[in-house]
Amino acid sequence: MTGSLAALLLATPMILFLLAFFYAPLAYAVAYSVEAGGGGLLSAYIEVLTRPEYYGVVAASAVNALIAAGISTLLAAPAAYYATNMASPRMRPLILVVLVAPFWVDVLLRSLSLKAILYLVDVREGYLAMMLGLVYEYLPIAVITGYVAFSGAPQRLVEAARTLGATPLQALISVLLPIAAPWLAAGAVIIFLMALTDYVVPGLLGGTQGFTVGTLLYYLILSGDRWDLGSALTSLLTIATVAGTAVAFKRIYEVAARA
Repeated sequence: MTGSLAALLLATPMILFLLAFFYAPLAYAVAYSVEAGGGGLLSAYIEVLTRPEYYGVVAASAVNALIAAGISTLLAAPAAYYATNMASPRMRPLILVVLVAPFWVDVLLRSLSLKAILYLVDVREGYLAMMLGLVYEYLPIAVITGYVAFSGAPQRLVEAARTLGATPLQALISVLLPIAAPWLAAGAVIIFLMALTDYVVPGLLGGTQGFTVGTLLYYLILSGDRWDLGSALTSLLTIATVAGTAVAFKRIYEVAARA
């Protein structure tokens, strides 16, 4: 058995799973959005693209997701650096577990717990509470990607820099960050994509500021009985995010190859 055939067989379960639970529903949504519009073929897309309020919701959701991804990455990077380069080898797994443990708890329970804590300090539903919730939700993902980014950097380069007289901070800035930055950026892209359509956190913590893309899709499909508009909006968002992600990751890989 050749190596390529063995790799294909190993990947087959994942491929079948994605085909059944992602691509097939997406294809159905696209087909439904094309045919179900009351005004004829593609009328749902025309209606979505000619509603300025939808652009406002998507833009606000993108800004919120970008801020959440940036803050999460900035908060996680120092912790990941400490865990991989300053903590003892015996402590590294424990530190990683402590930092990632909140991700094991259901997002609904985490959001309700954070909401109760924010109430104690007189922070009610609104933009601040929503952004704190988004950062709290995706910070463990940023920690994992940061841990991988810093642990993958060759330690011999850091040791060489220290031998030449660089301080730990100088070694971090001149050696580690150029190597780890592309992978930190990749983690930020993943967080951005997840936060863009988040429904639970904005719904529980955002109040009147929590009307995001996820909320819009919920009201179109489940509350407003506008499956055609919801399917069209989902299809357009998927195309846009896939295209944007492909460009972003292509750039990230190019930068990583030069690092």
